[in-house]
Amino acid sequence: MRFLLVCIALVAMLPNVARASTLWQVWRAARANDPAFLAAGAKLRATATDRPAALAALLPHVALAAGAGPQNQYAAGPEFYGTGFEPITEFQRIGVSTWQATLTQTLFDWGSVKSYQAAGFRVQAAAATYQATLEALTVKVATDYVAVLAANADLAALRGAERGFGKQYHDAEARYRAGMAGVIGADEARAALESLRAQVVQAQTTLIAARETLAALTGNPAIDANGSLPEALPLPKLGGIGAWIDRARSGNPTLAAANLTARGDAELVSAAQGSYLPNVSLQLQHTHIAQGGHAAYAFLGQSITGPGNLLQQGNSVTVQLNWHVFSGGATVAATDRARALRDEAHDNAATAQLTVIRTIRTDYFALTLDRSRLDAARSAALVAAKAVRAASDGVRAGLISESDLIADRQQLLSADLALHAAIVSAIGHELGLAQAEGSATPALVHSLSTTIAPTHNPKEAKP
Repeated sequence: MRFLLVCIALVAMLPNVARASTLWQVWRAARANDPAFLAAGAKLRATATDRPAALAALLPHVALAAGAGPQNQYAAGPEFYGTGFEPITEFQRIGVSTWQATLTQTLFDWGSVKSYQAAGFRVQAAAATYQATLEALTVKVATDYVAVLAANADLAALRGAERGFGKQYHDAEARYRAGMAGVIGADEARAALESLRAQVVQAQTTLIAARETLAALTGNPAIDANGSLPEALPLPKLGGIGAWIDRARSGNPTLAAANLTARGDAELVSAAQGSYLPNVSLQLQHTHIAQGGHAAYAFLGQSITGPGNLLQQGNSVTVQLNWHVFSGGATVAATDRARALRDEAHDNAATAQLTVIRTIRTDYFALTLDRSRLDAARSAALVAAKAVRAASDGVRAGLISESDLIADRQQLLSADLALHAAIVSAIGHELGLAQAEGSATPALVHSLSTTIAPTHNPKEAKP
C-alpha cells in the first residue's frame, strides 16, 4: 500500500500537460531563453560599436561655432600728441555677429591607429565568445535532452523487469499452492519484486529531475523529450587524433576568442606607446565677423559720431603638430598596464589551448572505447534476454530453480541499464569532441535530433 501511494505521488509531480518536443525544437526554445546566451549576444552588439568609435578619431572633424550680441566700449584719458597730453574720449555701441567653420583631418596619430586595430580584434573576440556560448548551450541542451531519454529508458527497463518478477512470483506462488514446488522459490521471487519496486521509484525520481532540468533551459515547465535512445548509434569516424587537434586549434571559438583578445591587447600596448609620438593634423578654417552700430570720438571739445560697421572674413590652412613631451608619468603607467593585460591575455590563451587539447585527447580515446563498449553492451543484452527466456522455460519444466531465473532476470536488467549508460556516454563524448573541435553547430543538433526522434517530422525547419 505504501508503494502504491509513493507511485501516485510521483505521478502527480509530473507535468500535467507535457508537450513532447524534438531536440531541435528544445534547442531553439533554449536559445530564446538562456540568459548566458542572450547576454553574449548583447555584449557582441555593444562591442560592435567599438570599431566605429575608434575610427571616428581618424576621420575628418567639422566644427561650427557662432555667436552674436551687443558690445559697449568707452575709453577716456589723456593721450600724447607730440606737444603734450590731450584729453581723448572714445565710445562704441555696436552689435557683433560671428561664425566660424573648422575642418580638422588627422594626418598622423599612432595611438588612434592602434586603438582602431585593437577595436577590430575586440569585435572578433566578442563574436567568437558568442559562438562559444552558443556551442556550450548546444552541448548542455543535447546532454540534458539525452538524460531525459536515458531516464525514460531506464524506467521502462525497470518496469519491464518488475512485470517479469511479478509474473514469476505469481507463477511460483501458484506452483507452491498446487504442491508442485516449495515456498522458498515464491519467497525469493517476492523479495526480488519488492527490490525492483524500490528501484522503479528511484527511477521515477530521476526522470522527474531530468525533466525539470530540461524545462529550466526552455522556461517551459511542461516540456518533455520526444524520442528514444538509438540502439544503433552512428558514431563519427575518428581518424587520427592529430587532425582533431589541428582542427580544434583553428576552429575552437573559446580558443579563438582568447587568441584574438591577446592580439587586441598587444595593439593596446602600441596605442599606449603612441603617446610618446607627436600627433599631426591639418586644419582648414573660415572666419566671418560682421559688426554694426555707431562710434563716437571727442578731442579738445570736438565730437565726431559715425557708423561703426565692419565686415571681416578670412581663411586659413594650418598644419598642427602636438607633442606631449612630458605627461607626469601617465604614459609610462598606461604602457605598463597595457603590457600587464597583454601578458595576462597571452597566458589565458595558452591555458585555453592546453584545455582544448586535453579535452580532445580525453574524448577522442573515450569515444574510441565507446565503440567496443556499445558492441559489448548490445551483445550482453541479447545474451541476457535469451537466457531469461530459456530460464523461464526451464523453471516451468522443473529443470532449474527460481533463484536461477531471478539471477538471469537481474542480469538482463543490468545489461539493459549498462547499454543505456553506454549510449549516453558515447553521445556525451561525441558532443564533447564536437565542442572542442568547434563543430557543435545547429547542423549537429538537427542531425542528432533526427537520430534520436523516431517521430521526426520531415517538414521540421532545417538549420
